[in-house]
Amino acid sequence: MQLRGSGIRDTALVQGVSPATVLRCVVSASLNAVAKPKKRYYPQVQIDELWMYVAKKQKKVWLLYAYCYQTDEILAFTMGKRNSKTVRNLLLKLKGLEIDWYLTDSWKAFKEVLPYYKHLIGKQFTKAIEGVNTWFRTTIRRLNRRTTCFSKKLIYLYATIKLAICKRNQHASYI
Repeated sequence: MQLRGSGIRDTALVQGVSPATVLRCVVSASLNAVAKPKKRYYPQVQIDELWMYVAKKQKKVWLLYAYCYQTDEILAFTMGKRNSKTVRNLLLKLKGLEIDWYLTDSWKAFKEVLPYYKHLIGKQFTKAIEGVNTWFRTTIRRLNRRTTCFSKKLIYLYATIKLAICKRNQHASYI
């Protein structure tokens, strides 16, 4: 239910359990979930950022992730502040993969961290990943822009996102 747009309280109500039980189940399931790339070589990888709230509306957390549109696969993700350190963390998770091109928008942290000789900048290169952003926002209720639903703790949000990515990567696209 968490991966179909239901909130914690909605899930708890329908299942007849407490919200704490739902959160424990989500975290427990995410510990066993593995989100790793299926291949070693990717010709093009799109990278984008997506924001959400944790604890209160004044505390934004950014999700950065790498997506290969040829295989419809999210290769890696990280969460943190919107800075170059978070981009470096994402690159560490992509270490060991052979990637020809990184495709991003013109955010300056991407320019600072990604190797310039493998980096293509422009909105025309990130159309597919923008669709994945929409998928995230419709799949996980807490990521919806105009909502009062948001995670109280980062660990719960991280676990939900990890589960969503694993589920998406397991199923082939219907297109």
